[in-house]
Amino acid sequence: MTIPFFVGLDVDGAGAHPAAATASGQAPADLLSGARLARSVRQAENAGVTFVTFTDALLPAVTGHASSGRLDAVTRAAFVARTTTAIGLVPQVPTTYPEPFHVAAQLASLDHAAAGRGGWLAGVTRTPETAAAYGRAAVDDVEREARDVVQVVRDLWDTWEDDAVIRDVATGRYVDRDRIHYPRFEGASFSVTGPLITPRPPQGQLVVLAAAGDVAPGSREPLVDVALVGGTGAADATAAALESRARPAGSALGTAGPDTSQRGTAQASDARAVDGRAPRAGVEVEVVLDADGRRAADRLRDLDAATPGGVRSPWGAPAPSGTSPLRYVGDGAGLVALLTSLAASGVDGVRLLPAVLDTDLRALVREVLPALRAARVVVPPRPGATLRETLGLPRPANRYARVA
Repeated sequence: MTIPFFVGLDVDGAGAHPAAATASGQAPADLLSGARLARSVRQAENAGVTFVTFTDALLPAVTGHASSGRLDAVTRAAFVARTTTAIGLVPQVPTTYPEPFHVAAQLASLDHAAAGRGGWLAGVTRTPETAAAYGRAAVDDVEREARDVVQVVRDLWDTWEDDAVIRDVATGRYVDRDRIHYPRFEGASFSVTGPLITPRPPQGQLVVLAAAGDVAPGSREPLVDVALVGGTGAADATAAALESRARPAGSALGTAGPDTSQRGTAQASDARAVDGRAPRAGVEVEVVLDADGRRAADRLRDLDAATPGGVRSPWGAPAPSGTSPLRYVGDGAGLVALLTSLAASGVDGVRLLPAVLDTDLRALVREVLPALRAARVVVPPRPGATLRETLGLPRPANRYARVA
């Protein structure tokens, strides 16, 4: 089966550039409003975007600056779940300091609310200021911590078998307790017994996205479904994407995980899950387009000049591998050519980071996405399809399900 090229779009705040709020001219309350968020996501869905991401961070981009405030990413994704029917909803949730049990429950709830369109952009936090805000000591090995958190979240999503909820009125039982399991996870810095308080997500496992290198390889199963890379140019980004896809997280079965009584069954299920779970590889692209009668280069120059001092922003920041997101500055036709070239080179998709959301989304909707659809590079997600189905990823078997 040919899997269409995916186009993800970040819809955080005023845009990805740290001066986007200033350029937009909107008041902080308008930037945070649910109506504006829902409108942006609907525009993206109608244009055929595969999924939207909701970037998040505990600390504001600019300390004390009201326009850099944001609401929790999972909350934003859940808010638009009922105003959309096809587009994937992927909040960024850090793996470094939040409680993994709560992360698993929140994301499972999102997938229920979105009828199987939920995803997880698993991020890492490297700043000591964030550790202090949580009241915790700084984690030295954030990639190892990310591996443990992603692994236990995946374990927790499986703690309820798909048919655990029986609603047996005659016996007064809501669930079959024999179909609820305890992962008994022991990580380097935490342990989780479980089970989750939320039934298994509609997708079984939400789609997990992460920047290449952010999540250390696991020992039992591929942990990341979609790896995101950057690059100094199209050729460099393509090479990074193909290399990332060729090196999925480890698939050897290890020792941490389900309780002993379930381990044999779980290992068999893990082995099945590994088969056919080749990761997708996408390129992150910062985008500044010609818009409103102005050249993209002029817009970027003004944005850079308006950037406040001391800003915390991922815009242009180096990735762990030493590369930054690919950057495109130009007209819509040029971006169409770039994305078509990436698709032809074997890259699975992109996550676009618009400099100023309202401005660049208009240009994407009018000039870029229609051309990509006409050229059959992208296919809009089908209403009612899960995000896994849209990305061509199989629904994983529950690791605790008994083999017939």
